[in-house]
Amino acid sequence: MPVARFVSTPHLAFITPEKLWRVAPSLATWGAGTGAAVLLFGSDVPIMKKDVLTKIPVIGNYWALPGDESKDQE
Repeated sequence: MPVARFVSTPHLAFITPEKLWRVAPSLATWGAGTGAAVLLFGSDVPIMKKDVLTKIPVIGNYWALPGDESKDQE
């Protein structure tokens, strides 16, 4: 007589790898949109300009504050 085997799939609460794989493109799209909105709305805040936006490698000079020169340029 064959013995029944219990097979469990890995999960965290109700999230299984199959469900995560299915919603990953949507999560990536919403995450990118949210990140862009935070950068857009935060671009008027001086501390956001100084600490985040000026550190972007290629386009960071666009948000450079006048009179605030980096110590790397000295």
